Amino acid sequence: MRFAVLGSGSAGNAIVVEASGRRLLIDAGFSCRRLVDRLRMLGVEARSLDGVLLTHEHGDHTRGARLLARRFDLEVLATRGTLDGVVLDETTRTRTIRSGEPFELAGLRVESFALPHDAREPVGFALEDSGGCRLGVVGDLGCRTQLAWARLRDLDALVLESNYDLQMLRSGPYPWVIKQRIAGRHGHLSNEEAGHGLRELVSDRLRHVVLYHLSQTNNLP
Repeated sequence: MRFAVLGSGSAGNAIVVEASGRRLLIDAGFSCRRLVDRLRMLGVEARSLDGVLLTHEHGDHTRGARLLARRFDLEVLATRGTLDGVVLDETTRTRTIRSGEPFELAGLRVESFALPHDAREPVGFALEDSGGCRLGVVGDLGCRTQLAWARLRDLDALVLESNYDLQMLRSGPYPWVIKQRIAGRHGHLSNEEAGHGLRELVSDRLRHVVLYHLSQTNNLP
């Protein structure tokens, strides 16, 4: 299995995953044109995708989904809550996924699990290829949960949100109500919480960790 982050943050989020010559896109938070261009930079044609897997309906995760699916006749997979909240063409092929129920996509076994975030039915993913290689993807979440962390054990690679530095958030330009939302239990994961959570997931097997969804205003790499 191979994967690449096409971009992350409030401007947009997307990850391409490849296994045995087949590919899928996790989230489509950029314009269709930008997604196509970023895929081509990796030598990947959008028409080769088997589908688009969505974590939740917020625009920085779904912005290009409608046009990308229409242009390349791609199936869009998401929870019922996410599908109800995202704008797609009536002709778009969709598949409803359910938290805790594994399914197959692009030669991968995919399991979704619920996450605490202020969306309709947000999920993270654990993906496994035919050789047993496992990738975990956790985008937007406000806090660690036993359920999510149980699904993220025994991974080879992990993409984990590390959205904000608490002091930068507190002293930053956002209105107080937005700061409360970000730091709340259904907002985003701080650097400190990501660090504590990562300690619980480190093993001899885990070889790659990508810090994801860093805020351009409230964080630094």
